[in-house]
Amino acid sequence: MSRADSPLIVGEYWLDKRRDGKSPDIWQIATYADKSRSVVYRSTKCRTVELDAAKAVLRAYEAQQRSTSKNQHAHTAELLPHLFNYLRERGPDIHRLDTIKSSFRAWIGFLMQDELGTQVRVADITPGVVDRFRRWRMKPHSWEVDWGGKTFRHSSSGVSGHAVQRNIEDLRAALNYAEGERRVSAPKVPSVDRKLRGGSDPQMLSPAALGALWAYAREDVGIWREIALMVGTACRPGVAMAFDPAAQWKDGLIDLQPEREETDKRNAIVPTIEPLKPILKAWKESPHPKVKSRKTWWRTARRVLNMPDLEAYDIRHTITTLMDTKGVPGAQLSGITGHLPSSRGIARTTSSHYLHYDPRKAAKAIAVLTAFFKEVARHADLWSADHLRTKPVRGKPISLARNMAEA
Repeated sequence: MSRADSPLIVGEYWLDKRRDGKSPDIWQIATYADKSRSVVYRSTKCRTVELDAAKAVLRAYEAQQRSTSKNQHAHTAELLPHLFNYLRERGPDIHRLDTIKSSFRAWIGFLMQDELGTQVRVADITPGVVDRFRRWRMKPHSWEVDWGGKTFRHSSSGVSGHAVQRNIEDLRAALNYAEGERRVSAPKVPSVDRKLRGGSDPQMLSPAALGALWAYAREDVGIWREIALMVGTACRPGVAMAFDPAAQWKDGLIDLQPEREETDKRNAIVPTIEPLKPILKAWKESPHPKVKSRKTWWRTARRVLNMPDLEAYDIRHTITTLMDTKGVPGAQLSGITGHLPSSRGIARTTSSHYLHYDPRKAAKAIAVLTAFFKEVARHADLWSADHLRTKPVRGKPISLARNMAEA
């Protein structure tokens, strides 16, 4: 088949059948290579009867090839290839890569259902489109997206404005990266109005509530250790997930900044309280497999423990507030948590520049953290004495039962 007879020509590429008779039933993406003065083929993996599918593959391939060229016009440059370029080229340096992939799948799911379609151009991402995306995400919605050879299905009753804002920030990051590479001018992507972001403020967890969470987590050593680290240091959930005691626990101090992670936010170096040491020792000697996400675990924990508003970040908020109310000196509080509560009446810039912190001389913070850690552990033992967590059974959700042996 000649180029002139091709059912689709897009730029330098066209659909063709191999002229040497190989794979006669498979549509190929053909292009002319000046260097070898010959036609080069790339399979679409679509058979003769799947012409429409082959056309879609060719359009996507051409858009992807064109997306890495310089000075593209925003009205002709397709959006999705720039998202994939960002993941491919920046992926190794992105801290929350899976979260960003999830954001991009949400955008694709939206575009599949929107009038723009998945061949949307960069210039089409206007404030009105972003607003449509926000409304779609905050109401009941579902999507099915083919990604990396796997089909992802998602159904939601609606997400918070905060979640939509993260999706927008991920899209903005990809477009800004493309602009930085001088490929295309990034449009201004508006944020979600703060009044619409919603979401509840972090809640204070009682020792009993934290004890229940601690006890429930004991059957999963990974999340149990992470929760223990959060209770003992007030660190962020993501920091606990990435923690490696072999590299970050030395000379009695815990460095909460993961190795080789370069971010604008520097995590603290904190003292190791005594009851946390055996947990860190076991963690170091027998590390558990790291996971990319704990979303499913937290969702199940909220249901089983009947704590619908529980969030991992509530642990950090609880420990930070506790140290504040117990009168931990500002230098120790800001050194461990990275900031001072507004109740101290000191601006963040002041605390970061003028409050000096030595993690080896944080007696008040150590005392408060140790006492609360032990109290939570005690409540965990009380909860375990009165509850049993059912084993996972296919088709049946995890639930709790009274410990009849103790009744």
